[in-house]
Amino acid sequence: MPILAEGHPIGVIGLVGSSREQKLHILENEMLFLELIEQIADFISVKAMERERALQREALLSTLNATLEHIQQGILILGKDFRVTDCNRAAMEQLETPNLAGERIFLEATGDNLAKYTEYSLTALGRQYRLMGTYLPVPQPTRAYQSVLIFYRSREIKERYFETAALPAVDKTSILGSSPATLKLKEEISKVARSTSTVLITGESGTGKEMVATSIWRESDRRDKRFIALNCAAIPESIMESELFGYVKGAFTGADPNGRMGKFELANEGVIFLDEIGDMPLYLQSKLLRVLQERKIVRIGSNQLMDIDVRVIAATNKDLKKMVREKRFREDLYYRLDVIPLRVAPLRERLEDIEDLTLFYSQRFARKFGKKAPRLTEEVMDALKGYRWPGNVRELENAVEYMVNLMGEDGTLDVSMLPEDIRTRSREAAAPTENGPGKQTGAGQILSLRELEKNAIRQALLQCGNHTAGKAMAARKLGIGMATLYRKIQQYGL
Repeated sequence: MPILAEGHPIGVIGLVGSSREQKLHILENEMLFLELIEQIADFISVKAMERERALQREALLSTLNATLEHIQQGILILGKDFRVTDCNRAAMEQLETPNLAGERIFLEATGDNLAKYTEYSLTALGRQYRLMGTYLPVPQPTRAYQSVLIFYRSREIKERYFETAALPAVDKTSILGSSPATLKLKEEISKVARSTSTVLITGESGTGKEMVATSIWRESDRRDKRFIALNCAAIPESIMESELFGYVKGAFTGADPNGRMGKFELANEGVIFLDEIGDMPLYLQSKLLRVLQERKIVRIGSNQLMDIDVRVIAATNKDLKKMVREKRFREDLYYRLDVIPLRVAPLRERLEDIEDLTLFYSQRFARKFGKKAPRLTEEVMDALKGYRWPGNVRELENAVEYMVNLMGEDGTLDVSMLPEDIRTRSREAAAPTENGPGKQTGAGQILSLRELEKNAIRQALLQCGNHTAGKAMAARKLGIGMATLYRKIQQYGL
């Protein structure tokens, strides 16, 4: 008789008599013995299938365990009373704890949803964690297998968000120039970088305030953490609060159904740069003040307070003191921001930097456009130094890019290649005025001796050039020594 397993033969079974008497006995009771053999065959079949299924289960469990050990998500298998039956390597790494098998945990949903994940508060071994993930009951639970928690640490989700943000590559060495103002600024950056105090950077548009902010970050203890920048002037007022603090699922009409993380939360443990802080609405200024005081945030639509460790660097091209007097900026917020004030001087106050910047940008754009290294004439440098640069370094960069585009094969940058506006205004600045020493300017205004001296030195440098030979000629024309001239240049920030 065949032994069948799921319709397929796996063996045969029969009865054999060893003597004539046994053979006759079997034949006399044939039906009884056939029934017995059939039952034995069925029993063997069942046992064979049970063994096969057991082997399959073992193979499946082994495969699942190997898979769980190699996936990035943390897995906690929970039994009765939320006691951990098993956990994978990712769970131990993310929770920074040894195997939790046998330990009881406490799990509670916070009510927040972000990035398609539900946020949970998990307590284990006396430590509390914030997790983002999914909680799944087992369809056919047993005492040891009742539910599964699949999760990431909240910080892992934040890292995913952060991966999409561009990291600035500049540091203090990227701030070009050798003027007294620039050297002083670099020294100040080195001094304040290690602090955790709030920094307020002031300066005209285009002076490089963000570069100063990133330089502080690069030299700080937070250089390996996040740098998150937010331009307060570029974001509509209606969404600025959500950009700063984030929101949860269903917070308002039109919101991302998965919720969104705010810039402060993204910058946790790192640096947040609030550019153009003077454009922040008054109602948000009060909320920002509370964040700076309490170091806690709340996402829109949530009731969960979140501790943050963020260094704040703010910047503005506006006169915040004047705005405070005009009740357009909160006084208490101003003093919270102005703990460490840094001023970035406009380009017209640091003429020595123009040559360094021009050489740098001209070489960079020449490489970019596949042209030979540029050569700048003295007339070009004099014209650039004679212009007031209302757009500061940004305007200079654009002007140099324009000139390199017009540069011929000989690689010479001359006055004819200057933008028309710069060429015209440089000539006007270099032209002599009717106002001599002791004469009136404007409507009865009399210049002080200090201003007269400063203007005389500036005009001499414009005419003779700001290079070493030009300064020597300027000193001779002014009737002073080189040491005196250098001292006066530093004194007046020329």
